[in-house]
Amino acid sequence: MGAALILVTATHWANSAQAQIDSQGWVMITSTVTHSDPLSMMLDDRMAQDAARARPAGRPRATEPPSPRGTPADARALRYLPSKARRSANLAAFVQKTRAADPAGAADLQQLFAQGDFIERLGALVAPHGLHIDNVADAYAMWWLTAWEAVHGNNDTPDPATLAAVRRQAATAVAATPGIAGASDAKKQELAEALWVQSALIDASIEQAKRDPAQLRAVGNAVRKGAQAMGLDLHRLDLAPGGFVLAHDS
Repeated sequence: MGAALILVTATHWANSAQAQIDSQGWVMITSTVTHSDPLSMMLDDRMAQDAARARPAGRPRATEPPSPRGTPADARALRYLPSKARRSANLAAFVQKTRAADPAGAADLQQLFAQGDFIERLGALVAPHGLHIDNVADAYAMWWLTAWEAVHGNNDTPDPATLAAVRRQAATAVAATPGIAGASDAKKQELAEALWVQSALIDASIEQAKRDPAQLRAVGNAVRKGAQAMGLDLHRLDLAPGGFVLAHDS
């Protein structure tokens, strides 16, 4: 979405961000927390419900329990109490996991993280868009948007109404995912901070590749593969004014 770029280009991190996206080291830390993307699950539920409603009236229907994914989100399940010690450990783990795939990029990350509280600085940049750094659903919203735009070759900031719609969508999807909503503060923080850092990596990589169509496609493909490893097929999705929809619905 462009906000993270201020942080990464100021430290000449864009090139190493590109290398890390290419190596897919950015996927590793998130996949230790959750293996199913809540947006994908929510949209699959919606598709199943739409198919059930479309069945001919005379055709017997299987008993289908109501889906919780359309219920209002419980804000308490989305927020967590951040810990500076956990944050330091999370960022150190991110550097360590990156080092195996990209030692130079890991060194740049370590240098960047040593310059101040990267997550808090990022939080100050996304706050004007209504995003909260201690909200795991907002972290997902940012990641979904950044990854989807990368696959489509840009890092534009969505209009406020679309961003608000994706935030609501993320809140509903995450609140209905017990493995996230019911997780400890430590696990929520680990997941959210990985998503914030990954969003910054993706954003910087797209900005760096904008003048090179082949490289832009390569970044998009790497992001798409990484998202697929998390259970999210970005090619199935369109971004509409009301948020993400399955492509055939738009």
